[in-house]
Amino acid sequence: MRHLAKLAAPALLVAALLAPGQAAAQPMTDAFDMLLAPPQGREQRIGLILVTPQPERALPAVIIMPDEAGIDGRTARLSDVMLARGWVGIEVDPEPLSLDGAAVPPPPSPLRLGRLLRSLHEALQTDARVDPRRIAVVGLGTGGRAAVHAALEDGRLGFAAHAALYPGCEALAAEQEVPPDAPALLLLAGAEEPPDACAGLGARLHRMEGATYGWDHLIAGAMRRWTSAGSTPVHPDGQATEAGEIILTRFLAEAFRAVR
Repeated sequence: MRHLAKLAAPALLVAALLAPGQAAAQPMTDAFDMLLAPPQGREQRIGLILVTPQPERALPAVIIMPDEAGIDGRTARLSDVMLARGWVGIEVDPEPLSLDGAAVPPPPSPLRLGRLLRSLHEALQTDARVDPRRIAVVGLGTGGRAAVHAALEDGRLGFAAHAALYPGCEALAAEQEVPPDAPALLLLAGAEEPPDACAGLGARLHRMEGATYGWDHLIAGAMRRWTSAGSTPVHPDGQATEAGEIILTRFLAEAFRAVR
């Protein structure tokens, strides 16, 4: 598991080495902290892992927001998927632990995290590695709801696309006030959501039949989901994971192509 709890300064790491004489650019990883100040709400320090296949070019970028478990193998895998498509992958740790472990993160609030994502979008527009018109946001669980809530409503340049994996339709419907103007995709846990789940939320829907929450957590028994009804194990599903990644990247590619 990768976690940014103890990052205090930027660290630039070479993610891949080239053979002698090879002219292709080197993918690189930059891990750092960023202080964001949303127009509404408190200042907040977040952790980021940014991976780019070509550091010298401004490329489409995909922000990846985790659920309550924080950045882990699921967000790392998605970042690798974006890298393989030639895009920048950005894992976000919205609630990094304090260095002494004493600070307790606030309860997850998708609406608050959505505002934080808007501020991050604005900050990334000045990064030379990122195409400011082609920034998408993808989230898992509560992070997926935050990704949907990150839409701007004031005419400024917003995200090129929003996507959520297993966001929880009942909670999303209760929170959402205005559907995103940009394309939005919801990948639903087919074993848990009713047939009409998330209807009317202004998003493209795809049910992952038979899959449960956290289907992309590929280590059996490594994660449990806590709800008001108690604790239930997450059931890894490699087939659903691969199928979902294909659906997701096709959706993002389509959204990036539509940007003018």
